[in-house]
Amino acid sequence: MLKKVLYNLLFAAVYPFLLPGFIVRMLRRGGYAARMGDRFALYPDDVLAKFREGGFVWVHAVSVGEVQVAGQLMREWRKVEPAVRFVFSTTSSTGWKMAEKEVTERDILIYNPLDFPNFVKSALKTVRPRAVVLTESEIWPNFIWTARRYRIPVFLVNARISDRSAPRYKAARWFFGDVLSSFARIFAQSDLDAARLVAAGAPERIVEVTGSFKFDVAHRNETKERELREWIGPGRILLGGSTWPGEDDVLLRIYSDIANAQGGVPQVRLVIAPRHFEKADAVEENIKAAGYGCIRRSRCVEVFQSREIFNAEAQRRREAEEKSESGDGQTAKHHLKVYLADTTGELMGLYGISDVVFVGKSLCAHGSQNMIEPCLCGKPTAVGPYTENFRPVMSDLLAADAIRQVKDEKELGEFVKSAFADDGGLGARAAAAVERRRGVVPKCVEVIRRALACLLVVAAIAGCGKGGKDVDGKAVAEPEESAFRPVKITAACIATIEKPTATRVLVADAKAEEFRPHLTSLGLVCVSNEEASAESKFDIVFLAGRADAAKLKAAFARVGETGVLAWRLAVKGMSAAEFKAAIESFPCESAHLWMQSVDEWMIVGRRVPRKIKLDAMMDVFSREVAFEALAEAKATALSDVFASYVGNLSDAAGAFATTNDLTVVVRPEFFVTMDIPPLDWVSRGDTDEDIYKSTLAEIRSMQVVRRLVIEGDLIAAEGKADDATETWARAMLRNPRDPMLLDRLDRLSRNASALLSIGNVTAAAKCYETMVVINPTDASAVLNYGICLRRLGKKEMSDQVLKRAGELKKR
Repeated sequence: MLKKVLYNLLFAAVYPFLLPGFIVRMLRRGGYAARMGDRFALYPDDVLAKFREGGFVWVHAVSVGEVQVAGQLMREWRKVEPAVRFVFSTTSSTGWKMAEKEVTERDILIYNPLDFPNFVKSALKTVRPRAVVLTESEIWPNFIWTARRYRIPVFLVNARISDRSAPRYKAARWFFGDVLSSFARIFAQSDLDAARLVAAGAPERIVEVTGSFKFDVAHRNETKERELREWIGPGRILLGGSTWPGEDDVLLRIYSDIANAQGGVPQVRLVIAPRHFEKADAVEENIKAAGYGCIRRSRCVEVFQSREIFNAEAQRRREAEEKSESGDGQTAKHHLKVYLADTTGELMGLYGISDVVFVGKSLCAHGSQNMIEPCLCGKPTAVGPYTENFRPVMSDLLAADAIRQVKDEKELGEFVKSAFADDGGLGARAAAAVERRRGVVPKCVEVIRRALACLLVVAAIAGCGKGGKDVDGKAVAEPEESAFRPVKITAACIATIEKPTATRVLVADAKAEEFRPHLTSLGLVCVSNEEASAESKFDIVFLAGRADAAKLKAAFARVGETGVLAWRLAVKGMSAAEFKAAIESFPCESAHLWMQSVDEWMIVGRRVPRKIKLDAMMDVFSREVAFEALAEAKATALSDVFASYVGNLSDAAGAFATTNDLTVVVRPEFFVTMDIPPLDWVSRGDTDEDIYKSTLAEIRSMQVVRRLVIEGDLIAAEGKADDATETWARAMLRNPRDPMLLDRLDRLSRNASALLSIGNVTAAAKCYETMVVINPTDASAVLNYGICLRRLGKKEMSDQVLKRAGELKKR
């Protein structure tokens, strides 16, 4: 709390001093006024309407390079999940122009809100994303804290900490530790960046080294290259890409040396592309001061983008501009022209047609710009001594002898002259080095999607809600106000009996959340509708047992436009076909349909609007999926749906999907699982011994998976049941009142009672055995364990256990 207060006070104190510069930049770059409200989470009506559709992934990037990284990530994500939709945010008009090229009509482009609590809170409540992805060093504390508060997973991709920033982050570990630990996963560019993030307070378990995303971002654009070659004309090209003030003068002097060496008429054209195009006027003045004509791309672009204008007219425009630059109708000094590329989004095309490249912002102490793009094009490339912003990239390229790093202007001039004469294979090595390091982004997308599924499982295991736990088992504070509309779904039946205890717990939880539960069942539930009902905002609709079309229609009427309807497939009153027909007869625009049978799960679609919202096991928040896609995938089992839309989680996913635990969704922020054994145990007709052998390993493996997920490692758990029991026992001895362990004991007790009620004594005995191992002083668990052993005919062992129970009771 103190950290947040200090940060907000500091931010509020500093912001008024930063505001004038911000306004100047707005006026200079333009393009801000149209969407100024975005900064304060005030969005246009058409944008708000799209937000209400929900299910977005929020991606944030600022600079041109970051926008390109984010764009590549979105493209790769769409390949594996075509239905995904993005909210793309940026902070600058330059970033906006680049981002417009990356979003589709299904996505939303906005400016990021200012990092004040009220603004970010309002933005997150409006957008309601299922995940947030930040790029590189975009670490905004209030935004990240608020997302954590609303249990929105936040990922940091292509993360880096510069040489200049690293000491500051480390010194402020007390502050940044809390911010960085709020990320669900951090993907670092290099081992050094990962080490710096950990030193700044990021938990080591969430930091993963992936390499630089920017190797995947660069792509040649042959159409743009032809267009730019038409603009510049024939001849060899020296390009200064993303130059910084002062570097333009260096390039002009080197160009003069080349001109003098070639008798004043060099066969080389100089192209300068400044880092910020709003500084183009100053660069143009430098070019004129050096005695050269200046041809600006922004003044010619309308001519060269029109395919109806002949090259002759383009040439005539160039000649007219040269004369205007000389001022007296004469051509510029030595007939030399310098081309000024002052437009956005064309630098990659310039790299493709150049012969020698210098990457700017590197002769001055500003960390360099992206050198991957010219290397991808196979161009001999040089950078200055300051490249800390691209340290891992430079390390890879230097190791492959694929780039030249010069100390000063003299070395740069020597490199340019020698590269024009013979680059010695430097360009070819550069292209090969880049190609070897591509493929980072698709792997990262898969990891993020798996992590989203893992976090959902963690939420289920930890019982995230009031008094819930985070992935470390620490208590999670309940938000003062939920950002998300509650979702209602139920499934309170197992086999042919209902769970009165489970139902009572659900009703109590629902009432605590100010929901209005409504129960419809076989009549075995020991909580009446009158007892469960309360004046509040929503219904929770339980439908099971003897049902018919009329009851279904009434349920739709209760659910309305915001509800969720759950149905147990094996109902007595109507067949599955009749059920589906009834659904199609009474379509509900927003209702969710989730069907459960005894040993499989099925999701049934509606006629209108032919979409289903899948809540359980599918993603952190609801997502609409076309029913036809599910039908084509023949997604009848939960495990099939899980694998198709979330991604395979190896053996752990299989274990979770095949246990058929009773799963109940109460709100979209979380769902709760109860440790009900696999439902087909009851119907197999196997002996107790057969059931023990075939299912005990599975249920124990499931327990281990849950323990490991809580610790942050989703791995296969075969053969580790004993380790799991010992770990729980040791944890209990360290902290006997640990809420997570107590909750587990409570669930084991309820499971054991349910198993005894259906005659599965062996499975019940194993539940009581686990309880005894976790807490050997629990007299009730010891007693029930002994009774189960007696019923199983294990008299000698039963006598010992019952004797122990008597001793505990006397204590």
